[in-house]
Amino acid sequence: MFRAVTAGLIGLSVLTAVIGCSPLSRDRTVSVLATWTGTEGDNFEKVLDAFTEKTGIRYEYTGTRALDEALQSNLQRGTPPHIAILSSTGDLARYARSGDLAPLSKVIPSALQHEYSRPWLLPLNGEIYTIPIKVSLKSIIWYNPSRFSAPAPRSWGELLIRSRAIADQNQAPWCMGMRATRSSGWPGTDWIEDILLHQTSPETYRRWAAGLLAWTSPEVENAWKTWGEVVSTPGFVHEGRMAALLTDFTDAGRAMFTDPPGCFLEHQASFITDTYRSVGNTDDGAPEAGKKLPASEKNFDFFPFPSFGQNGGDPARQPVAVSADLAGMFNNTPEAQELIKFLASEEAQRNWPGRRDGGAFSVHRKVSVDAHHPDDRIGRRIAEVLGSAATVCMDASDLMAPAVRDAFSGAVLEYLSNPDPTRLSTLLTDLDKVQVQSNPTAQEQEELRELSCTE
Repeated sequence: MFRAVTAGLIGLSVLTAVIGCSPLSRDRTVSVLATWTGTEGDNFEKVLDAFTEKTGIRYEYTGTRALDEALQSNLQRGTPPHIAILSSTGDLARYARSGDLAPLSKVIPSALQHEYSRPWLLPLNGEIYTIPIKVSLKSIIWYNPSRFSAPAPRSWGELLIRSRAIADQNQAPWCMGMRATRSSGWPGTDWIEDILLHQTSPETYRRWAAGLLAWTSPEVENAWKTWGEVVSTPGFVHEGRMAALLTDFTDAGRAMFTDPPGCFLEHQASFITDTYRSVGNTDDGAPEAGKKLPASEKNFDFFPFPSFGQNGGDPARQPVAVSADLAGMFNNTPEAQELIKFLASEEAQRNWPGRRDGGAFSVHRKVSVDAHHPDDRIGRRIAEVLGSAATVCMDASDLMAPAVRDAFSGAVLEYLSNPDPTRLSTLLTDLDKVQVQSNPTAQEQEELRELSCTE
């Protein structure tokens, strides 16, 4: 009996020592918070399924459009998710500075870090904080090839000429919707960002995004007025400007697929393909008058956002604007570290883009166009644009302080409702005041300037 008890105590001591040294907790589960629901959520969960299959670590995924509120609430309660995926670089930088976001320099092997251009990793004070999960191309304009004929406009002037020709036929050239669950008005901020980027230079765009260029500067004011050429021209916007204020951004492009069409062009990011694919699918492809057309990839296509040069210039040499969903670690556990390393890997980065309806794009250097499904014609072309662009710039509003970003969206809605030059001057002056009140330090502004574009 003595020997049995002694052996049991020794075994228990050894087990206790092993458990004490184990880098993994008993409950090998990691929580993930992101905005993706529906098809996007299903596709991301397939990436997480691959992680569980590879590591045995389970996951709890929450997809919500109210991500900002959910994350703030969890942080205040002291129960943050292990991983949260945000589209706002400015918010992530703020969380990094406050200590809520854990650094990843020692989590992600240096060889793997080199597979990404530095700005995607959110470098601050010698550390890195994020991994890009999904990138969307914004500098594109969508159309229905059966309704809008080639060749695509290469210059802004040519685009306006084509728009006027459509309006002269008593049809609206532009689909437009400003409503959104999280922040109404952002489709309009995308317009102004793209115009400024292509009308001026990436460096001007950098300075503006970082708060180093005034909203009332001639460059920024001119970008607003240029968008005003579209929204203030009678007949240019489907059902008018006021309807655009009330139309959800996911519904705006649906009018391209009706018979007759309600509009012909939409400026929207590449993630909108999920919506296009779901609109009006039919078996015979021969809809009755007023019914929706089948929105297969044969019925939608895109061309690059036009240049402001006289002859349009080479599209391959034009800068492009993008949005990015970036993963950060808010609860530093061994399981969370394993997931971050997996999400940064080539295997994970190929998973989502490789699906037929993926609609996701990676900036991992080894994830080329060939990673996309052979039948995903649109996806492969978008990947080519991202891979060949001379300069890639982050969505400027995603870099701005929350107060500035929200004021920007609100000003877009006010300008759309009344695109009067005098009113615009007041709106831009007010935005300058909000920028000053956000009180960024010189170091923070310079960090955002460096983060805004990569070449």
